[in-house]
Amino acid sequence: MAKDLVFSLSPTQKAFVLSDAEICHLIGPMGEGKTFAGVAAVIWHAKRCGVPIRGALIRDTHVNIKTSTAPSIQEILGDRAVFKDNFKKLFIRCTPSVELDLFGIDDQASISKLQGPQYAIIWLEEPAPIYERANAGLPKEVFDIACARAARQQGTRPRVQITHNPADKGHWTRELADAPQEYLTVEIDGHPVTVRKETFHIPRGENAYLTPMARAMLMAAFKNDPAKWARYIEGKEADVHEGQAVTPGYDPAVHFSQRILPVYPDLDCFRGWDGDQHPSCLTAQYNPFGQLVLHDVLTGDGIGPKELIEEKLLLLLSSGKYKVRIPGWRDIGDPSMRDPDRSTNATTAAKTIESILKTRFEPGPTRWLMRKDPTNYALKRRLNEGRPAILISASAFALHQALKGGWHYKTDNSGNIVGKTPIKNAHSHVGDAFAYLISVLMPYDIRKQVVEIDKAVRMQRALSYGGCWHKPQTVAIGGRA
Repeated sequence: MAKDLVFSLSPTQKAFVLSDAEICHLIGPMGEGKTFAGVAAVIWHAKRCGVPIRGALIRDTHVNIKTSTAPSIQEILGDRAVFKDNFKKLFIRCTPSVELDLFGIDDQASISKLQGPQYAIIWLEEPAPIYERANAGLPKEVFDIACARAARQQGTRPRVQITHNPADKGHWTRELADAPQEYLTVEIDGHPVTVRKETFHIPRGENAYLTPMARAMLMAAFKNDPAKWARYIEGKEADVHEGQAVTPGYDPAVHFSQRILPVYPDLDCFRGWDGDQHPSCLTAQYNPFGQLVLHDVLTGDGIGPKELIEEKLLLLLSSGKYKVRIPGWRDIGDPSMRDPDRSTNATTAAKTIESILKTRFEPGPTRWLMRKDPTNYALKRRLNEGRPAILISASAFALHQALKGGWHYKTDNSGNIVGKTPIKNAHSHVGDAFAYLISVLMPYDIRKQVVEIDKAVRMQRALSYGGCWHKPQTVAIGGRA
């Protein structure tokens, strides 16, 4: 009689294995048992489905599957793991049983076969590269295909699982880790359907079975490379700071929601705009608590506001989220959008917005200081019970990326800011649209505060010139006594 499979799991491994999210993401240092947890999760998913399942395991190359992943699985499962067809098939002897197709993305013929099989689970192993030239990792397109193909086996539940070491800055797995748990919510046949994502970080040292010498050898391998030490020993992302963030007051733990927030009926909504050939549009609304909620972000590249409206915005506004009664919209944005287009003096971006959306375009401040200061002040503001004045819905993820550092100033080697305005990139257009919106809805002029403070100081000095004693004056500055 076959013995039961027993897995001794660390707390993080157990949470990953038992998670019922559709996308499960496990990150950790080398040697902390990510592959072990991946194997256990595949078997547990078969038990969860209650029927034999078919899935796929994908790595950067098929050679790496043969030389690295397959031996690890064999060590974990023993004779319960049966490899066939030159390590392109894996059968796991468990109840219910598991059959996995093993793909390397260097094998284009195998990858194309993803369009055919009916899978219940797809496992992406080590998608973040160790060395860019020797190990390319997995591109995001593979993850996208996995999401599309992991829900095809009838009578099962979908699971896409990703296991890897922390990535370098810019890799798509970093964006996935940062994405909200409510990864996507759509309305299908009149009912909301949510795809959930959970990311788990294995802390350094959690694997009790990795010997001290094995840990020491890992340290020796990366002792002269700070970035790889951070990734493979400490389990941290290798941060490469690209400059100084425009919005240092932004705190994801405070301002960014892990779920998609609702649009409330009978409350006005707002749109923030940035123009030129990289237009951005943000939708927002004050909720009943007085917080300005940023709901969605739309961007375009090499198009104008007209194309952005017709191809994206109108489609968004027709979705279930915006089908509540909205009394009106205010459109606020880049004042240069009132300038004539290069091709004709008869049309401007602002007129295009007004014509298609039946609205009135309101220009934001021209000067950068008059946009930067209100934006940072608004992020620091707190309302009743400590609520932030600004709240970003999970569906406005692009704004979250911009405010946490994607929108930044260029700096020199000493960390000093170079230039007076942020660098232009994909994040800056989203940031500018946000700043135009905030500077009109939540105006704050720091220069006015300086003038008031100076006036108060001069008043105190004038009173002190007299020969008699005067009661000290209390002057209200910025709304406080």
